[in-house]
Amino acid sequence: MSMKINKPSYNPGLKLYTCELTDGFRLSFHKEEGVITQLSDSESLIQSLLQPLIDGTKGWFTKPLAKEWLQPRISFDTPTSEIPADFEGTADYQATKLIISKDSFVFQCSIMELKPVEKVMIDFKEEGVEAVDAVDAVEAKEEIPLVESTPLGIGPTRRILQKEVVMKARAKAARALFKAERLTLEYSQLYGEDTDWENEGSETDN
Repeated sequence: MSMKINKPSYNPGLKLYTCELTDGFRLSFHKEEGVITQLSDSESLIQSLLQPLIDGTKGWFTKPLAKEWLQPRISFDTPTSEIPADFEGTADYQATKLIISKDSFVFQCSIMELKPVEKVMIDFKEEGVEAVDAVDAVEAKEEIPLVESTPLGIGPTRRILQKEVVMKARAKAARALFKAERLTLEYSQLYGEDTDWENEGSETDN
């Protein structure tokens, strides 16, 4: 870890020492649908800070710091309230100061970078599938008016629109199946032939 702890300044009123940090470590948070989740493992980070803290503050205390004493006294101040209310994505915080009191070592962190989540764009057009005739093309355009013009957004609106498209497609497929079964029945009644043609080659009636 390349972090450097600079010499402290003392506040006699608060009885606190404040140290500016150079190349402080980073903590990451993810915000989605109003829920903020820390991506960094605090326990692992604390373990990695023990030795740098002991080395960086050598000679400052009347008694050298011990890892066992120091570990439970380390904490982080990451003001997640600074993340914009309408923001969704990852927020990276960087440690900028170390506040030392009699019983605590608090790393103050500030937002360094906001990485918005990528917007999802859904295209319902299937590759290699062409419209059977002009009527089907017009019907498809009427059923899915947003496919070619406006990308669907994130959240409930996208889900509702996608569900409507699926339901319409299923209804259309059901109508096509019903029509196919009716035509098959009429053919069998007229010609008295088996209509299991899937495994047969093409035939031409004379």
